[in-house]
Amino acid sequence: MLLDRLLKLPPRTSRTVRHRDVRMTMRDGVSLLGDVYLPAEPSGQPTVLLRSPYGRGSVFGLMAQAFANRGYATVIQSCRGTFGSEGRFHPFFQESADGIDTVSWIENQPWFAGRLGLYGGSYMGQVQWAMAAELGDRLSAMAMSVTTSDFQEAIHDGGGFRLQDLLVWAHLLEHQERSHRLRNAIRERLFGDPLKRYYARLPVHTIDVDALGRRVDFWREWATGNPQDERWAPIRFTDTIDRIKTPVSMVTGWSDFLFAYQMRDFQALRACGCTARMTVGQWTHSSIGMIGESLRDALEWFDIHLKGARPARAQDLDRVKFWFNGPNEWRSTTTWPPTDIRTTQLALSADGRLSDNHVTPGVRSFTYDPSDPTPSVAGPMLANRKGRGDVRTLCARSDVLSFDGPALEQALDLIGDIRVTLTTSSSRPHHDLFVCLCDVDAWGRTVNITDGYTRLRPSSSPDASPRTTVLKTSPVAWRVPPGHHLRLLVSGGAFPRFARNFGMDENDGGDGTMAPVEITLHCISADACLLTFSSKAATSAQ
Repeated sequence: MLLDRLLKLPPRTSRTVRHRDVRMTMRDGVSLLGDVYLPAEPSGQPTVLLRSPYGRGSVFGLMAQAFANRGYATVIQSCRGTFGSEGRFHPFFQESADGIDTVSWIENQPWFAGRLGLYGGSYMGQVQWAMAAELGDRLSAMAMSVTTSDFQEAIHDGGGFRLQDLLVWAHLLEHQERSHRLRNAIRERLFGDPLKRYYARLPVHTIDVDALGRRVDFWREWATGNPQDERWAPIRFTDTIDRIKTPVSMVTGWSDFLFAYQMRDFQALRACGCTARMTVGQWTHSSIGMIGESLRDALEWFDIHLKGARPARAQDLDRVKFWFNGPNEWRSTTTWPPTDIRTTQLALSADGRLSDNHVTPGVRSFTYDPSDPTPSVAGPMLANRKGRGDVRTLCARSDVLSFDGPALEQALDLIGDIRVTLTTSSSRPHHDLFVCLCDVDAWGRTVNITDGYTRLRPSSSPDASPRTTVLKTSPVAWRVPPGHHLRLLVSGGAFPRFARNFGMDENDGGDGTMAPVEITLHCISADACLLTFSSKAATSAQ
């Protein structure tokens, strides 16, 4: 009941019986364990399935019980190799076959009434993508949060390696079955990130021994893998989206590190004619607010599509509901980006201005040194509970370029996509680019709005120098107030959010070899280096 009040869940309607450690046999003979919650008086209730690598207790068990207490037969299963389930845990690669086999097991139970919904967030959302297209019309609805259909991109975001978040996640998995989560959370609050002393150790793929206590095969596979390798095909489900016809509801946050990918999935579902909606709040990946909204959203979605309830409003079936930072209010639109926006371009001028008219031609350079990498101060990270914050310390570094727009005379609403076009040359062909768009107030406080990152390798054309790169950041809904101004930061990395680029072919620095790289921006014309954004005149709530 305390969780119900904390998360503002609707009233309970059912009494349930929990059947613990139910064995479910997969096609290869491996038994996976699950807990099955059934109404005390079964009468054809629809079923909700959750598949979790994090166990069936604590908050995850409470999630399952939340559905059962509201009239759903609910199954929560431990993924292969976790919490009593047999087999070896190979993250992401094992979930398609196991998920389909679990659904077949459910369909053979006497209490199954023929209507199935899938629920989960993050990894528990990826397991939905892994089986959804193959299930076809056996599936009645999906509700997912803070997840993506392509976890290869989550691992190798922008072509680099998402070092900090993945090490934090691997550490959680390695210790979750033998340590006290609450104690560890308190210790982290008091003493900070327990892994911070490991991020700079080399080579990256062997950090596991010290940070995790043993060799972890999947960590080494991720840290040494080429993002373009075909080995990742089994965990990339973007190409299956056109085969999903079941209604999908999504919940995410502006500061979730998977947000941009989830928005792309939403747009792809819509393009294929699928009924889909999305809610975007002021949340990070695992904030309490996001968890509560995800559960409330799923209960409403399943009541409509599994129980036949009428929606409160017809437009609630196909919409994007988003929290608008600045006005600090909820808005809704039928499409993303909204249709009533305009595209604005500001050129990066050699004198450090963001200009919409006159550009001072020239070049600006900085040196990225992997032995003293540009730090990641804030942003959408699994390990960052705030997401946004004051990043002004970056502006004082010699390896960061700043471009400033004029102080605004009236509010500017940024709504939609942001792109940064950079024409660059470099002293070495292997390097990274990181951009961060900021809102700067009259006192100099510099808040990160959104950012983008890419890893550059030698061009296929040996004569292509300088070369032009377009970085797409996460979408935004942000009001820049009068008196504030936009600032764009450009650097060669964001460590330890992304692993350092050592400038040495694909060398991960294991032998200690590092090479600083000088990166030059060619601000030679109005279209050489550009900030492109979607905006509209500031208005009141719609």
